[in-house]
Amino acid sequence: MHPDPGPVFANTGLDNLRFLKRVQAGDSVQVELTVKMKTKCNDEYGEVRRHVPVSNQDGDAVAEYELLNVVAYA
Repeated sequence: MHPDPGPVFANTGLDNLRFLKRVQAGDSVQVELTVKMKTKCNDEYGEVRRHVPVSNQDGDAVAEYELLNVVAYA
């Protein structure tokens, strides 16, 4: 089974990665993506910068970073 095509062409990097607390074996993590900035590159694609906080099952922040994607421009 293959996923349906989506708007993300490529993951181009991670910026400002910070580990804030250890994650132990057996922990669960939750990731939330929030669009921080969108930049049009041309008529076909652009770049999206997302802030990504990561928390454990207790709601404690364990990491955060910015995710960079090249996406279809609409």
